[in-house]
Amino acid sequence: MQLFKKRKIPGWTALSMSSEGLSIAHVTRTGASKPGVSVSALRNTPADAAGWKSLCQEFSLDHRHCILLLSPAEYRMLQVEAPAVPAEELKQAVRWRIKDMLDYPAEAATLDMVEVPADPANSGRQRMLYTVVARNEVISRHINQMIVEAGIGLSVIDIPELSQRNLAALLEDEGRALAMLSFNHQGGLLTFTAGGELYQARQIEVTLTQLEVEDEERQSHIFDRIALELQRSLDNFERQFPYLAVSRLVLAPFPAREAFREFITAYLGLRVESFALDDLLEIDSAGPVMQSLTQQAQLLGVLGAALREGEGA
Repeated sequence: MQLFKKRKIPGWTALSMSSEGLSIAHVTRTGASKPGVSVSALRNTPADAAGWKSLCQEFSLDHRHCILLLSPAEYRMLQVEAPAVPAEELKQAVRWRIKDMLDYPAEAATLDMVEVPADPANSGRQRMLYTVVARNEVISRHINQMIVEAGIGLSVIDIPELSQRNLAALLEDEGRALAMLSFNHQGGLLTFTAGGELYQARQIEVTLTQLEVEDEERQSHIFDRIALELQRSLDNFERQFPYLAVSRLVLAPFPAREAFREFITAYLGLRVESFALDDLLEIDSAGPVMQSLTQQAQLLGVLGAALREGEGA
């Protein structure tokens, strides 16, 4: 969702909020082998006008192209068949199509669409869309707090699924699909991507706090829950996209990752790998906040969002 356009500092600055506070990252694509991270920070600041204003002053956010990453509770992502209408009528047709899927009037929703790539060998197959829907009042509140009251140069509102897609694109094998699993304080996210495009996504109701549990029995129970979600999602992906094989599952940074990697490798029989953020990004100037797996997990979303290509870059 583009809000306003004005050339500022090269690159994108992404912002997100959670019960733990605010996260920020700035990424610039310079043509080097890795995109560069010049800012990465976590602040125990409330996500209100005063908190955003404090962050704006600290990081000169009025001079940056900024992206707000919505939290999962603020939107829904609905998969629908693409209506056979002219492009200029598509949004209205989709709004009508999803009206019975919402628990509030469709006219009170802000929506955007992400097209699921078609099967190259079956041009007659029905096109599918992901429709991202948020209440108008949610979007208006963010715009008022961040732009009007705090003076932040907010240009784009994004979602975690597309943020994770940006990171996954740096790890994909050509012609194969990649599954990526991440966790933060709001829950887990599993995405399936190929060719830099999002094919499927699933939220998993397990948080970083739950993963940090030290009790082995409780940890085993949590691992079992995640494994079941993964297996179901892999099976569903194979049914929907039989022409696209999943090459591997990659695990983003999160606590207990190595223990989970051993567990899930035996469970799935699929190639499972993990990665460090400095495998993908040049983060030397970003400061010590990136050192722990918990901190990296908290920053993963904003780092992925700031990888956005286009005007801000």
